[in-house]
Amino acid sequence: METAFVSMICVALMVIGGMTMARGFLSSVDDTSVNMQEVSQRNEEIMRTNISAKAIVQPSADTLEVHIGNIGQTKLTDFPKWDVIVHHMDDNDTHYVTWLPYQTAAPGSNEWTVEGIYTASGQPEVFDPGILNPDEVMVIEAKIDPALNLNRKTWW
Repeated sequence: METAFVSMICVALMVIGGMTMARGFLSSVDDTSVNMQEVSQRNEEIMRTNISAKAIVQPSADTLEVHIGNIGQTKLTDFPKWDVIVHHMDDNDTHYVTWLPYQTAAPGSNEWTVEGIYTASGQPEVFDPGILNPDEVMVIEAKIDPALNLNRKTWW
């Protein structure tokens, strides 16, 4: 009788332990599935994102304007999170690679800002202001220090 009672307790503990382990396993599989779905959605968004340098204008030795077109299918925002890296040479042919932080107002030395966002026809944007929609062009204004070599026409 005593062995039957101990056996029943052992079987009950094994069933409870098995159920607990199964629940933990299913929970971790569910979490992994959700995370994989989020990664997949992010990858799809990245694949629909594409930008192109349309033009680079140098109004002065220390100013650079880059016209960037959104040729993808995704709206682009969060400009403070963008990285602008300039690789250039000064008048002494010294190479520089400089990361420029975003500035909301007029850029200072080694900073950049969004000068404007325009439609494909060159008109200032009206729909979704401050967002680079597909087929729009954004003009980035950057101040570079030391100044760019004006005789050199390749910056990238």
